[in-house]
Amino acid sequence: MTKAAAADDQRKLRLATSIALRASIVVLLVALAAWWIYLVREVVVLGLLALVIAAAINGPVAALQRRGVPRIGAVLIVYLALFTIVGVMLAVIVPPLLAQAGELTSDLPGLLGELSARVNAFLAQFGLAAGGGNLVDVVLGQLGSVGGVIARIPGVIVGFLAALVLITFMSALMVLERERARDWIMRFVAPHDRPLADDLLHKAGFRLGAYVRGQLLIMLVTGVGSWVGLTLIGVPFALPLGIFAFLTEAIPIAGPIIAGVLMIAVAFIESPLHGLATLVLVVIIQQAESLVLVPVIQGRLISISPVVALLAVLAGSAVADIPGAILAIPMVAIAMVVINDVILPWRRAQIGDEPEPPPEPAPEPAPATSPT
Repeated sequence: MTKAAAADDQRKLRLATSIALRASIVVLLVALAAWWIYLVREVVVLGLLALVIAAAINGPVAALQRRGVPRIGAVLIVYLALFTIVGVMLAVIVPPLLAQAGELTSDLPGLLGELSARVNAFLAQFGLAAGGGNLVDVVLGQLGSVGGVIARIPGVIVGFLAALVLITFMSALMVLERERARDWIMRFVAPHDRPLADDLLHKAGFRLGAYVRGQLLIMLVTGVGSWVGLTLIGVPFALPLGIFAFLTEAIPIAGPIIAGVLMIAVAFIESPLHGLATLVLVVIIQQAESLVLVPVIQGRLISISPVVALLAVLAGSAVADIPGAILAIPMVAIAMVVINDVILPWRRAQIGDEPEPPPEPAPEPAPATSPT
C-alpha cells in the first residue's frame, strides 16, 4: 500500500469518526432536550395555551392598530372588552347555575336510585335482573361517590382560575412582544430566507388564530343549542348541561360524546320520552356540527385527516391530559404549514421535481394591414 493510499484511508477514518461523534452528540442533545421538555411539560402546555390565545387576540389588536390605536392601547381595549363580556355572562349565568347545581347535588342520591330501579326493571324483562342488577348497582355506587368529587371542586376552581390568570398575562405579553420576538427569530435565518420565514410565521399565526376563533364559535353554538333544546324538551338542569356541553366541545372527538351521554342519562332519569327526545337532540347537534359547522368554519382553514386528528389527540392527551388534547390539532395545523411550505418544496428541489412554470401566452398576431 502506498503512502498516498494509507493517508487517504486515515483521512476517511478520521472523517467517519468525526461524523459519528457529531451524530452521537446531536442525538444526545435531542434526547436531553426531549427529557427536559417532558419534565416541564406543564409549563410548556401553559405557554402553548398562551400562544394560542395570543394568536386569536392578535387579529383584533392589529385591526385597532390600523385605525391609529397604539399597540399597548389596542391590547388593553381588546382584553377589557373580553373581560367585560365574560363578566356580564358570569353575572347572568352564575346565580341560576349555582341554584341548579345545588339542587342537582341534593337530588343526586334519589336520581341514582330511581335510575337503578328503572334499569333493573328493564333488565328483569329479559331475565337479567340478578346479574345485571348487581352490575348496575356497582356502577351507580361508583357514580354515587361523585359527592367526594364535588367536595374537591373549590380547589379545582381555584387552580383553574390561577392558571387562567397566568395564561392571560402571558398571552398579553406575547402580543405586546410579537415584533421583538419576530426580530429575534430572524437573527437565526439567512437574509435571503427571511421573506420565506416571515411568510411562514404569518401563515402559522393566521391559521392558529382563525382556528381558535372558529372553535369558540362552534363551542358557543353547541352550548346554546344544547341549553335551548333541553329547555324546550323539559329536561332538568338544562343550564348546567348546556355549559358542560360548551366546555367539553373544546376537547376534540371525545368532548361532544361525553356531553351527549350525560345529557341523555339525565333526560332518561326524568322519563323515557325525555330521554328519546334528548337522544334526537344530541344526534341533530352533532350532525349539524360535523356536516355544517366544522366544514364551513374550520374546513377552509385546517384540512387535517380524521385519522391524523385522532392520533394527535391521543398523543396530546397521553402527554398532558385534557390540555394536551386541546392543543393537539392546533399544533398539527402549524406542523402542516411547515411541511407544505418548507419541507415539501425542499424535498422537491432535491429530487428535481419542481413544478413547471405555466406556459407563457402566445403573442397575439398583428392586425393585417390593407395594401396601399
